[in-house]
Amino acid sequence: MSGPGFFTGMAEEAPKDPSKPLLAWEKTKPPPEKSRRKSLEQKQELCVPQPFRADSPSPSNSPCFMGPDSEEKEALDYIEAFLKGDEQDEAKKLKFLESISTLSRAVSTRSPEGNLDAFICKSLLVEKIKVLIHQESIDSLASAVRQQAMLAVMELSKVKPPLGDMEQSSLLTICFLSVFSLPPADTRQEVEAALYTKTLEAMDQMLKALMCEDEKPNLLELQNILEVLLPWTASNEVRGRLRAVERITWLIRLIASHHKFNGLDEFKVLGQLVGCLTLCCADQDQEICRWAVDGLHHIYSFMLRQKCRTVAKDSTEYLQILRDWQAENTFWFAWFTNTSDIAMMFGKYFHPAERTDFILTALDGMRDASVHNSVAAAHMLHASLGVPVPGLEKVSEAVRSMYRNLDSISEPLAQEELLRALRLLGYRYSEEVVVALLGCSLSCDSVAAEMWRTLTSHPKTTGRVLRELLHRLQERPLRQQHDVSQKEAIVTPLAATRALYEILLEPACRREVQELYPQLYIALLFQITYTVEPSVQDIAYYWRVCSQQDTPTPLSPVRSAVKAMKALLRCAGYGDQVTFIQKQGGWDMLISTDTHHKGVCLLARAMIKNRLQERSWIFHQLMAILDSKDDKRHIPAMAFFIQLLQCPDLGNQLEDAILDQMRRQLRDPKTVVRWLALKGLFNLALHPEKVVKLQRLLGDIQERLYETDRDVIAKAIAVLKLILTSLDRQSASPAAVQVAQRLLLFFDDESSKLRVLSIALFRDLLGVVTAPYRWQMKEHVLRSLVPLLLRLHDENPSVSQVSWDTLARAALFLRWRRLRALVHSKEMWQICDCLLARYKRRADNFLCQTLAFLESPQATVREAAIRFLGLTARQLDSRNHDKLDAICNVLKGLVQDSKSSVRCLATQTILILDAFRNQAPSRCNLRTVAQRLGMICTR
Repeated sequence: MSGPGFFTGMAEEAPKDPSKPLLAWEKTKPPPEKSRRKSLEQKQELCVPQPFRADSPSPSNSPCFMGPDSEEKEALDYIEAFLKGDEQDEAKKLKFLESISTLSRAVSTRSPEGNLDAFICKSLLVEKIKVLIHQESIDSLASAVRQQAMLAVMELSKVKPPLGDMEQSSLLTICFLSVFSLPPADTRQEVEAALYTKTLEAMDQMLKALMCEDEKPNLLELQNILEVLLPWTASNEVRGRLRAVERITWLIRLIASHHKFNGLDEFKVLGQLVGCLTLCCADQDQEICRWAVDGLHHIYSFMLRQKCRTVAKDSTEYLQILRDWQAENTFWFAWFTNTSDIAMMFGKYFHPAERTDFILTALDGMRDASVHNSVAAAHMLHASLGVPVPGLEKVSEAVRSMYRNLDSISEPLAQEELLRALRLLGYRYSEEVVVALLGCSLSCDSVAAEMWRTLTSHPKTTGRVLRELLHRLQERPLRQQHDVSQKEAIVTPLAATRALYEILLEPACRREVQELYPQLYIALLFQITYTVEPSVQDIAYYWRVCSQQDTPTPLSPVRSAVKAMKALLRCAGYGDQVTFIQKQGGWDMLISTDTHHKGVCLLARAMIKNRLQERSWIFHQLMAILDSKDDKRHIPAMAFFIQLLQCPDLGNQLEDAILDQMRRQLRDPKTVVRWLALKGLFNLALHPEKVVKLQRLLGDIQERLYETDRDVIAKAIAVLKLILTSLDRQSASPAAVQVAQRLLLFFDDESSKLRVLSIALFRDLLGVVTAPYRWQMKEHVLRSLVPLLLRLHDENPSVSQVSWDTLARAALFLRWRRLRALVHSKEMWQICDCLLARYKRRADNFLCQTLAFLESPQATVREAAIRFLGLTARQLDSRNHDKLDAICNVLKGLVQDSKSSVRCLATQTILILDAFRNQAPSRCNLRTVAQRLGMICTR
């Protein structure tokens, strides 16, 4: 007995016409029971309400269940004894199972509630039945335990409480495994064959009881059964597939004979069901093929019948359904032998979710490990995607299936069809495909890389995929999430970075990359920024995801982003920039927290030669970021922005908005931002035509001279130098006077760079001051002379040289010919004499200025200060003991100086000043002191 003509194990002959559904078996009649023949009054008189266990729940309002002499009571007692016993032979097992059936029938007949838990735990019985079935050998069929167990399950299904989905699923799994794995029928003896037939009959009765409520099929229950049955259609054993397809086809015939169902809207397994049977239509075993074809025929009729009920009787769609139904009934056997035809026929009537399930089944059937014909599965997939019907659902699941299966498909046609399907999905459902593939592989392994290359192998798809990747790159990775359900999203930008790298290696997508180049550039730039300094929690989560995906030693997120940036530059035709940045050490700067902004500056410097359109887009995008509240992106955005300001073709874009932006950045609380703002203004000031507009920011720039950070001060001086020396003298004079006063404080700064910059700017400012401001400037010049003279002895040659130049400019400003001549001949101490002789009244001021230099870290400057102090002191009245004492006390502090030359010079100067103070004033004595001090100065 085989094939759709005869159903193996059925109690009656199958209809000869395969288009008609088989009749279900008649319900097995239970043996006559005396207790059932008694009248209700007799039962009430004889029965004593005794629950099975003392702790069993028993409804107080239920009628008495049974009398102590009843057959049912005997069944309860035996069940209890069996559950407590250890040794159980086959006879005891059979009687235990029969007792369960007897008890279940009694409960469903006599108890108004029909609740078995009032007497014994139903779940406990189900678990015991599973154990008994599991103990049966799958190599032979020697007992009726399986048969009786399934009949017991059938009776249990009729009483409350209902079986839970998980409970029923595990029970069916054990039943199918126990029966489907038995040896083929042709290897059995006659007695065993008969027992096998009865066992299958019992299984089918059990399935019918589980599926039907009051003889009416419940499609939700059918779905639960099919979810356990369908995997068997891919069994490696022919007998397992055959028995599964037989059961499926019988169940389908059973529902096809009905017109009303429960759970129709919840029947979600139709696509998978059709897919599995379609694959079986190409099975090498002809019997499996015939059963699968018969099952598809009944499913198709069932679908069209349901469709007819949902459309208007006089509609075009209704007439088309009738034509399809008539044609199918005529040629159904021929049509259901070709997987492409099947896909086309069903595809027209599939819902999107059903169509997706069909595709997923085809994908699984293409694997090398599958028992199905991979070429037939490929044709299934091709035809299904070619059906012109509304979209798909669960596209993400389809992509994940492609990722799982691609590496295990060796058939060329199947591989080609899978990748073609991926391209089609990528074009129609770009967002879902990109997100799903990103979630498959954080590190973009070889399978994912091939899929990305496939998606971008066609220009129309490439643009869509790149835009979706761009959206993911614009998200912030490794961000802290309060909602656990959002955790998976935090690594999506990291996966997008790796995917983009693989795509950028393909020259075919160069045109599409160039179209999106500025957007991709900015997105990658800030991916580097976001990942340069992750938190400990971020790192832990990143490595946890890598371990879950079996990622072998992945790159750190920041290095991966840098790698993608290099690939982007090369793909866009800017390989020379990669080399330039490499030579400057910029790539290493980018991955360090301390030097990241400097690396960003190098990136921007390299971009200056890019196309104007690209730079203009980036320029405006950076402006928007600077206006936002994103602290993480602020500094790198500023670093990039200021470099673009030096591009000459951006001159027309120097508007008020840019200057307002720079003013805000100059006032930012972060020191590095203020420094970057000054650097940006410096770049602007390099273009003379822009200097006039920068004049409005002079006040903010001057404020930076009062900073504590020397780098900020130095950059402010450099900016002021460019602006003030480029403006006309009338415009520059007011600011020049104010700046000159502040610069004097830096002549003795510990930073030689700041000394050079401040002295040089002071020198340049002397040439821009107009007549109305000369008298104010003259005071600053006179205050600068002593520091300049002492800086002539600076150990840094640059400071010494710029001091000579500034002295020369000061002499010119003061219109002092004698000083100009001495500076020209570099007569250092004669300059001092000349200065003291001309400005005797400023001797006290000179003394105060000189005292400050006695604490200089440079020995040469301290020595010069001591000599100048001695020379200045001679301008004092010898009777002014207080000042002389104060000078000597200061010099005494240098007697212990670490430098011997300083100690010696300080000691000699103290002796000379003491002698000068203790002698009466006379012309001779003053001349003598002057001569001695002169000798000291010339040593």
